[in-house]
Parts: sequence; structure tokens; C-alpha cells
Amino acid sequence: MRLELGINTCFAVKRWPRPGDWGTIVRDRLGLRLVEHSLDLVDLDRPSAEELSRTTGELGLTVQSVFTGLAAYSSNLLLAPDPEARDAARAFFIRAATFSGRVGARAIGGHVGAFSVADWTDATARAERWAQLRATLREIAAAGPGLGQEAILVENLAAAREPSTMAMIRDLMVDADDGHSAVRLALDVGHMCVPGTTGADRDPYAWLRELGNAAFEVQLQQSDASGDHHWPFTAEANRLGRIDADRVIDALGESGVEAMPLILEIIPPFEQDDASVLDDLEASVGYWSEALARRGVAA
Repeated sequence: MRLELGINTCFAVKRWPRPGDWGTIVRDRLGLRLVEHSLDLVDLDRPSAEELSRTTGELGLTVQSVFTGLAAYSSNLLLAPDPEARDAARAFFIRAATFSGRVGARAIGGHVGAFSVADWTDATARAERWAQLRATLREIAAAGPGLGQEAILVENLAAAREPSTMAMIRDLMVDADDGHSAVRLALDVGHMCVPGTTGADRDPYAWLRELGNAAFEVQLQQSDASGDHHWPFTAEANRLGRIDADRVIDALGESGVEAMPLILEIIPPFEQDDASVLDDLEASVGYWSEALARRGVAA
């Protein structure tokens, strides 16, 4: 098994928005080469793909995927109650996939949608929205091969009105074929805190064992069972959280994973001191790099 450590650029939002700024941090301060780029740092109305490709190329970084960020997470997207909003969300994903292909990334996705309360509590509307989500993901996947996308990513999320259980995720995943990219899971180990769930759905290690081999990537954050915290892997946070590197590695091994990107998705508070943000990121990379090397699974 080979596991490659990378980082989501969400840490750079409002702090280091230019590719040269966050890219230098990733390469020189953190010693990483693999990047998942947050759309919070992208204006799809501007020709920003060329700058990103040029800068990451000069720095020797690989953009492996493009991911929805906090801005998109504030929207219902493909599960919106209004058809015009769903159409706009579909167009957004196609544009994002186009951007992803232009920067050389292999996958696009993340938060794909959230039910409104009205649709969630109405059995008929809920079934209609879900069927439309499955169909629309298939439409986006049909555009994927032409845009250089191996996969459309669906993230398991932390609210009941979002794709958040193993059964929901399994229902959305589809293998690739000649005309479609795959619809794959972006497995976030901190999102198993969904109100009303029990058993394996609340266990990050159960998710890794049962769905690790079906995931495109695993997103790493330190968290506990009470909330979606996106803490760093510092000594203090590790005492409070339940995500342990050795247990993650063991669970992925049990799932049959041969190779997997591990993407740090640490979201610091906007009010946090900037220097301490970098210290936390460095400690997180150190924690995971040591574990991967010690276990002999570092790519």
C-alpha cells in the first residue's frame, strides 16, 4: 500500500490567495508536492487557470483535484428546491470541471448538494430531488472524459440533509465507462458526526474499512464525534480528537487499498494568528509524514 500526503488549499483562503504565495508555503514550508485546489481561491469568470498551471509547474507541484469550498457549501446546489437553481448548479460544476481539466487535475467535486428542510420532510419531493441528483451527476460525468476528468467527487458530509451515510454514498457512486467519468467518494474522516446516525455511520474507521477502496481520496482533519471541526494534527488537538494515523492506515489496509492520496483539509479560524496557522500546518504534516514513513507506506 502506498499513501501520498497532500493538502487542500483551503488553509490559504483570505490569507494567501495567490498561487505563488500558497504554493511556496506548500513546497518550502510543508515539503509537500500534492495539492487539492479549493474553488474558494478561484474566480471562474477570470482566466486564472493559466496562472495556476504556470505557478504550480514552476514550483513542481501537482494539482490532483479541484474541490468545492466554503462558499459553495453555503448553497443547496444540485439539491436546491428550485429548478433554476439546480440548473445553475449543474452549469457551475461543468465550468469547474473545465477549469479542473485546464490545470491538469484529474477530478472535480466535493459538496454536491443539500436538501431544503421542506423537501427533506416531504417524502415525494425528497425522492424526486434525490433521483434528479443521481441523474445530474451522471450528466456531469458524461462531460468528464472530454475535460480530462477521471472522476466526479461526492464528499460525505456532516448534516442529515446532505449525502452523509454509507447507503446514500453507495447509491450515488457509479463506475466509469467509455462515455462517462466515474462518480467517486471523497472520504472525509471528520464528517461522521451526523445527527441521528448510529453505528458504523458514526465511525470514521468503519467508513475507511468499508468504502476506502471505493474512494478517490481520503481527506484528513482532526475532529471528534461532536462536530466537523477541521482541526490540525497538533499535540493538543490530537488529545481531543479521535483521528489516529495508525488506525487510519490500518483501516485502509483492511479495505484493500493499494494507493491513495491523503489530503490534509485543515480550515483555520479566520481570526487565528497567521504565523500560528503555519505552525499548525507544519505540525500536521510532521505527524502524518512520520506515521507514513514509520509504517513503510509513504509514496
